[in-house]
Amino acid sequence: MLGGTMSDKTGAYAAAELASALRGEDPGEHVRGYAGLVDDRRTLAVLNYYDGLLDEPIEETRIGRLIISNAATETIDEAVRHGSVSQMKSATGLTGQEREGGDLYRDAAGELAHEGAIGLVFGAPGSGKTATTLDVAMAWRIRTGGALIGNTSWDGFDRVVRSDREMLEAMAEIEGPVLAVLDEIAQELSGFGSGNKAAEQFSDSLLFIRKKESKHGPNPKRGSVLLVGHTRTKTAKSIRRVASLAIEKPSRSDPGRARLLESEGGKDDWEEGSDYKGLTDTAANYPEHEPSEFAIELVDEDDESEGVDADSVRREEAISKAIRAVENHGMTYADAGDLVGYSAAWVSDRMAEYRDGDHGEVLNDAIA
Repeated sequence: MLGGTMSDKTGAYAAAELASALRGEDPGEHVRGYAGLVDDRRTLAVLNYYDGLLDEPIEETRIGRLIISNAATETIDEAVRHGSVSQMKSATGLTGQEREGGDLYRDAAGELAHEGAIGLVFGAPGSGKTATTLDVAMAWRIRTGGALIGNTSWDGFDRVVRSDREMLEAMAEIEGPVLAVLDEIAQELSGFGSGNKAAEQFSDSLLFIRKKESKHGPNPKRGSVLLVGHTRTKTAKSIRRVASLAIEKPSRSDPGRARLLESEGGKDDWEEGSDYKGLTDTAANYPEHEPSEFAIELVDEDDESEGVDADSVRREEAISKAIRAVENHGMTYADAGDLVGYSAAWVSDRMAEYRDGDHGEVLNDAIA
């Protein structure tokens, strides 16, 4: 009897966790946003049918919201009447862990403060990506005192750049930290058709940011980048692989929600971090309907002087990350190796080289 009770409780809690994960956020490209809210199968079938016909999600339409609201009310009412633990827990949010929206700006700015950090902003049109991005950028400037550059006419930018080459040149010319905010470049970086080559070239340019060379200007590349794209699946894999963090805006109907995603970089393997609620529209005055211009200037394959050895840069990143993990966070060589995808022996060799004075480029990062 005791075993049955424990099993029932476990099942109820698991059901509540699943329902909480589905409600109020984007559960994935194969699951519609109202999953778990509608118990009536006929109503659910109608919603699914019209969602497949309409150009926009059914939950974004007035009639869709009304149907879902009525169905959800009936679902929760039935849960209360019949004592459904899983539905009641889900309805009251007992299984969710959300943080206040203001924390997102601080957390994302802290990640972007690392030299050469690359971040993405995912979300459908109308989900509040640009507003959130600008608030993160302003939080970054307060934290670092650095310069903001971007590809729109927002008056908060210290410099406007319209191509990957201009971005690299600006980073090399400006002394101190630089954050490039590139808005709505999903078409250029979709990774589909002719854009695939451009996306791969731009991912190499992003890796090039971390190389300490003065080819484009007098200062080493110290810049970080925050890219505003489209949904996760519509952003090229080559771009996703070089990023270490992402902000996901999952709902057009509730732009006050966001989720922070983290990645080791180089793997396109994302771990979900915190969820945030209560984000407000930015106080910044920006051109909402201005076409964003950003050209990917493909490098001539014969121009070896402009080429980027991506494998070499990724190895340098792994060395830097492993050293920081050991020096700053006290990780074992084995744990640091797991973090960067190498063995404990490899980390041991790199640490020995570092302590002998090698890998000078990562010295400041390891101490910071």
